[in-house]
Amino acid sequence: MRKFKEIKKFILSPIKENLKNQRVKDNAYYLNQIRSSEIKKDSIMFESYHGGSFTGNSYAIFRQMFRGYPHFSYYIVVKDIEDPMVIWIKKNYNSKNIEIIKYESKRYLQLLATCKYLVNNTSFKPYFTKRKEQIYVNTWHGTPLKTLGTDIKKTDFNSHKNTQKNLFTVDKLIMPNKFTAQKLIESHDVNGISNAEVGIYGNPSMDLTLNSSKQEISEKYQLIPNKKIVLFAPTWKKSLKETTFEDIQQLIQVVKLLQEAFGDDYHVYLKPHYLVYSKVVELGLDKKIIPNWVDTNELLCCVDCLITDYSSIFFDFLPLKKPIYFYMPDKETYEEERGFYLELETLPGNISYNLDDLLNSVKQDKEKYLNDYRNKMKNYLETYCSFDNGNSAAKAVDFILDHKNEPRLFKSNKRVIVFYGGGFYNNGITNSIINLSKVIDYEKYEIILVENDKIFKEKIENMKRLDKRVHIISKFSRTNRNIVDTISQNLLYRQGFESKYINKESLKKYFQLNFLRIFGNLDPDVIIDYGGYNKVFTAIFAFSPVKKKVIYLHNDMMSEFNKIINGRYKHRWNLKVIFSLYDQFDKIVSVTESANEINKQNLGHFITDKENKMISISNIINGDEIKSMAKESFNSNYFDHATDHKYLTYQKDIIEDYKLTLEGLKAPNKNYNNFVNIARLSPEKNHEELIKAFKKVVKKENMSRLYILGDGPLKRQLSSLIKQLNLENHVFLLGYINNPFMFLNYCDCFILPSVYEGQGMAILEAQVLGLPVIGTDVPGINSIINDTNGILVERDSDSIAQGMIQYLDQGINTKELDYNAYNKQILSKLCTEVFEH
Repeated sequence: MRKFKEIKKFILSPIKENLKNQRVKDNAYYLNQIRSSEIKKDSIMFESYHGGSFTGNSYAIFRQMFRGYPHFSYYIVVKDIEDPMVIWIKKNYNSKNIEIIKYESKRYLQLLATCKYLVNNTSFKPYFTKRKEQIYVNTWHGTPLKTLGTDIKKTDFNSHKNTQKNLFTVDKLIMPNKFTAQKLIESHDVNGISNAEVGIYGNPSMDLTLNSSKQEISEKYQLIPNKKIVLFAPTWKKSLKETTFEDIQQLIQVVKLLQEAFGDDYHVYLKPHYLVYSKVVELGLDKKIIPNWVDTNELLCCVDCLITDYSSIFFDFLPLKKPIYFYMPDKETYEEERGFYLELETLPGNISYNLDDLLNSVKQDKEKYLNDYRNKMKNYLETYCSFDNGNSAAKAVDFILDHKNEPRLFKSNKRVIVFYGGGFYNNGITNSIINLSKVIDYEKYEIILVENDKIFKEKIENMKRLDKRVHIISKFSRTNRNIVDTISQNLLYRQGFESKYINKESLKKYFQLNFLRIFGNLDPDVIIDYGGYNKVFTAIFAFSPVKKKVIYLHNDMMSEFNKIINGRYKHRWNLKVIFSLYDQFDKIVSVTESANEINKQNLGHFITDKENKMISISNIINGDEIKSMAKESFNSNYFDHATDHKYLTYQKDIIEDYKLTLEGLKAPNKNYNNFVNIARLSPEKNHEELIKAFKKVVKKENMSRLYILGDGPLKRQLSSLIKQLNLENHVFLLGYINNPFMFLNYCDCFILPSVYEGQGMAILEAQVLGLPVIGTDVPGINSIINDTNGILVERDSDSIAQGMIQYLDQGINTKELDYNAYNKQILSKLCTEVFEH
């Protein structure tokens, strides 16, 4: 009965999820359309600002394309199907080939999956999966004065992730100028890996400004007749949720004062940012503003003076050579939090930092004002608006329809290597991939690191240590899946790929579609699961349509499978699935030859042709960094004369406003025999036997101390053991510190008594500093310790103690690691066996 209930729940849960969760249900519908529907020839879907309005570049391209290709099927996406702009389009075009689509409706999802051409001026949602036969065109929406993406000064490390995903998914990028193209691509970390053709034509929307009839536009938008038009178009810094009635009222008050300053010959309009327009309407103030549905570029042809702050609208207004005023009362705050690409002093207009100055500025004679800023206007027009000549939309249409080809300006000719790094916790895998990132030949390879979008301090600090040339992207949002997909995926995650209930071909295709959703047009040459412990990433990589697939084994994986912490198997649930997927990879890489042999012995039955597939490539050692960090122990110490103790200080954290917090720990006393261990407090590291062994060492030589650096689940248990053995004055659990090498430099002998290891990186790090080393005779350690460079001992406390006492009595053969030669050999093998064909 219990088994029956378990099976029932297993089957019914995906059904309930699909019924109750609208996002899951919609994503499933979208996925089914991708699978079952053919691409519609001569069909094009236009989207602007996530359906908030149908304006800008998308609107301009639609108008141009319809003139030349009326037989195409045109689909216009808006949130409000009663939007006045689409009503105007239906009335004036009156074509059965134009259909208005409600944003994120079923019809929208169907067309997103089947239209040949997709045009967007912002981004599609995370569930978007571009099919190979589709052509995705992104036009963006203006030249940026303020910073974008990763260039924003105060931003989360992956808050740009969806725009980034769109930029490496797009096929054709239409840009107003080279400056915008470079800033957009570089700030979203896709320079070198973007496969998009880039057409630099000016903004298609500028055709609407330069070619429209002022009288027709004035009538279309019912502007005040017989008056000059002033447009006040500020950006918005708050979220929709944060925007208050008082905020909107303050804007309206500024408009009122501006109206008084300009006088009766002018009428001042407010154009709020599209993200807060709905808030303005909700507060009943929509009659005082330019409606959201109005196309700004059409409107500009009627505007005589523009007032803005950091908005890109002033670039669109420049070709008209009319007065521009900049109002920046929050300039210092905005610059500190966001930042600018251009020096504000170069702007083609007066900058006012308070309202009184703005009001005085707009009262000046307009001809004199233009003359004062003529040179700055000329410079900006030449630099940013040289392609805005009224013919941009026609060029864009030819480009979209492949009548005109453009270069892939931001695609290098290097091989693209994708890594999953393992979560970036404080562990050996993280240090290994960081070290590897710093020695790769970036003249030959584009390196992409994909991580989930979880944000926590430990992860962010570790990712900052990566080489700056590594591209970082995120796997985020829900996977598109229907009920059958969910059951099949859950079977995989529960029983492994060998389950007799799994349709293997269907499962592979499901994961391949998810791969396309995540990676878009990146088209990697090699994909590497460097972590090797996350079944979700392993499955995505295993079934990916990539030429070469590699997975790393950082340990004796069967021992990891059987590892128990606090009475529970730590990795069994994940590794059972991962083992079943090993055969989907071209190379299975252990990090030492001895680890490779034990992994072949225990896991070879999962892998066809194991002798060719299963290889060993050791981890990189960053010797220069280790030595540099070790020297900090001589530069960062404090002597407490009251206690005669020396303390090593190290950076713990950087707080805002440049405040630095330091932590310190007592330095080892050189009068003692100082043993040190650096390892996570986990069962395989064998700390319990080490501490028991040290009881024997202390009994022989009381002037001995053992320092254990690291944190983990056994901390409380080990602390109790130290007290039980009365070793509180001899054994010290120091926890995790971000620079262990400064402490290591004060110690005499390093010991790693693990039950099993992948490589025992800490031993190599100790050898870089010339320390004697002791390790257990197990795979992963016995590949790097021999009679010439240390002592190998058995795993029990007696043997461990005997090795430590041998060091005290006789010393140990010590050999400093030639890490440059070591790294050169590893890199050569890595390039030959993994990075190349």
